Amino acid sequence: MSNLGTSSSVLGPGVSVAEISVALEVPDRDRPDAIMNVLERLASTARTDSRVGLQNLTSQVALELLRRKQSIVAASTKAKHFRDESKAQREFNNMSIQERGKFQRETVSRYGGVDYSMKKAGADASPYSAKATVAVVTIVLQIDGDSTSNQLSSRANSIRDVEEALSRIAADSRVDDCLRGVEILWTPEEREETLTMRDVLADYSDLRSI
Repeated sequence: MSNLGTSSSVLGPGVSVAEISVALEVPDRDRPDAIMNVLERLASTARTDSRVGLQNLTSQVALELLRRKQSIVAASTKAKHFRDESKAQREFNNMSIQERGKFQRETVSRYGGVDYSMKKAGADASPYSAKATVAVVTIVLQIDGDSTSNQLSSRANSIRDVEEALSRIAADSRVDDCLRGVEILWTPEEREETLTMRDVLADYSDLRSI
């Protein structure tokens, strides 16, 4: 890949790699509108083999989190800006690997339109009682310009900071062809699994209470 030099997009110069993680309280993870169930539906129907599909998915996930802002209890944001796109690509890969490494296995995994899921056989047919849990949703994205990194490079100290970061992701990800790549991960994925805040902080030590 070539050095970007002074190249610029409508979102600014260079390339940004940004990440946001939010922890939400989910009173009943079996409800159809529980964030994990909504994300699974979005992931299963998204056209991940097209740029527009990824743009729509990224924006929609950010909007779904915004709609649940009253349930957000902790968050973290970080971002870096690069003039060299090869360095940006390496940073994006590193961030993605670090986040995916927090999972023992991925029950929902789609890339380039291909489903790599590892769901348990018969899981959809098993009955589950209503369970409360804490959920963590992480978005890692590589995107042209410095607009996104300018918003996410500061630590999230309030729900207002989280709102602004999610709003920026929802908007920037739809701009032209600026979105280069995205990883969207959430936990817990399996319906029989629940997490406490202590469980979450063991893997997501950067999260700050909001």
